[in-house]
Amino acid sequence: MLAPEKMFLPGDVKKIISALNSQGFQGYAVGGCVRDFLMNIPPHDYDITTNAKPEQVKRLFSHTVDTGIQHGTVTVILNKTNYEVTTYRIDGEYKDGRHPESVEFAGELKDDLSRRDFTINAVAYNEKDGYVDLFGGIEDIKHRLIRGVGDPDKRFKEDALRMMRAIRFSAQLDFRIEPETYKAIKVNSALIKNVSIERIREEFFRLIMTRHCGSLSLLTDSGMTEYFLPELKPLIDSGTVVTGDLSDLNASPPLRLAYIFGSLGAKQVKEILTRLRFDNKTIKNTVVLTQNRQFELKETEESVRRLISVAGELSEELLYYICTLRKLGGDIYFSLFKKIKNRGDCCALKDLAVNGSDLSELGIKGKKTGEMLSFLLDAVLKDPLMNDRETLISLAKEGL
Repeated sequence: MLAPEKMFLPGDVKKIISALNSQGFQGYAVGGCVRDFLMNIPPHDYDITTNAKPEQVKRLFSHTVDTGIQHGTVTVILNKTNYEVTTYRIDGEYKDGRHPESVEFAGELKDDLSRRDFTINAVAYNEKDGYVDLFGGIEDIKHRLIRGVGDPDKRFKEDALRMMRAIRFSAQLDFRIEPETYKAIKVNSALIKNVSIERIREEFFRLIMTRHCGSLSLLTDSGMTEYFLPELKPLIDSGTVVTGDLSDLNASPPLRLAYIFGSLGAKQVKEILTRLRFDNKTIKNTVVLTQNRQFELKETEESVRRLISVAGELSEELLYYICTLRKLGGDIYFSLFKKIKNRGDCCALKDLAVNGSDLSELGIKGKKTGEMLSFLLDAVLKDPLMNDRETLISLAKEGL
């Protein structure tokens, strides 16, 4: 891959750089936006780096927010879009493996680029100077390599989460990790203990949601999961989790989490996701999928209706989950699923043509109400044409 001579910059980004230049300051697009452009991926946001101090940046623009001013970052808002503008800086010593003890603003772009995590994220660009690539990032993009800037051992000691970011970028971009960089990850794997579980969870989540989940085995081989997710390595090593299957699943967080951890059982799945501080909805939905992983699926409309009945809004995810686990050809099941959905078959108590009030008029009350409604739903799951008020009332009378 040859770098395009010019990088496309949106008008607002040009405006910010131009405003900086007009006051004698430098300004460059930097990081992920440059990397993505070079890979023909549309950048989703643009970060700008400059030798202007935060207070100087704020004087240039009417609408700014101090998002990380202690680290030199000011968010400039133009046309309802946020742009992070960060002053060149040199980080002090990282004693806790998370935060620098001090931040010193720098005057040279090279000082700022040298503190970045990976070479592919250390390329800057503006229209005057073109690409500024001091660490071979463009060549590494060409060869699809994740390489630490300078000494990777030092980069990971500065912020241990960078080790997980390397593996996540490997999965996200389908890149290899350069050998010395991966060696440094393995040597420093214990430093992940210094990182908050919320930051770890976010990187783990982003990793499993990529199309190239084979990097999960890199994560377990690195030694890091021993400190925050010891359950994962045995699942990978035993072949219980097949990363190729995981990559083929729909990008549903509960579905992918259930595929990874479901064999451990609902109770342990809940414990793991709670420990990783996943949100309550994701935990609940993942547990529902796990609880129903043994559902006896058959190639009949009734069987698929019963699956919809037990899984509700997660029925499509459960169908994917079961078909993947059992290596079933999913076409027939999803054809039946679509037909049932399009027809509007009753698959839940709330869709029955009768309710508790109707049964009360027949003298069915209390605990027997729920039992009768379940009995009627069972009949409707067998034959959806039974979901008619008169038919169900008659059936309820027979059941008295």
